[in-house]
Amino acid sequence: MYKIIHTATCTDVAGRIAASLNGSQTILIESAIADPESLGDFDCLGLVFERQENGVPASVVSFINDVLGEYDLSELQHMFSICVCEGSPAHALKIVEKLCSKVGCAPSLSIAIPPSADVASAVEKIRSGEIILAKGSLGTMFYMKAHGIKGRSQKR
Repeated sequence: MYKIIHTATCTDVAGRIAASLNGSQTILIESAIADPESLGDFDCLGLVFERQENGVPASVVSFINDVLGEYDLSELQHMFSICVCEGSPAHALKIVEKLCSKVGCAPSLSIAIPPSADVASAVEKIRSGEIILAKGSLGTMFYMKAHGIKGRSQKR
């Protein structure tokens, strides 16, 4: 069972993914930040968020640093991140990967899908456990620094 954490803009996409992954639960990211206990126990996690400019919403950064950073993620079996956007996700997926790696986890599936897309292809990749990471970019770290996006280890 997946816990699928999503932004308000992506409620529909997260719901369609959860419905296809029987027994999965969606949780609004702001709810998870306000009450980290609402996550409960999980061994499979999904993040569904929109691209904001060329990066990610502040709530995604806060969730990864402040909520996931407090969990023991050693038993995490699978994690995916899906950026809901038209066209290129720009730096969004790579930023999520970098932030996650600083708190002790890493998405094994990082893909972008359009808001109105059929989620069947994404769900098939999630089910198969296929490892797909966002393509690297030297500009990602510069983008993060220029926009004040700090990983957990950079805060202290």
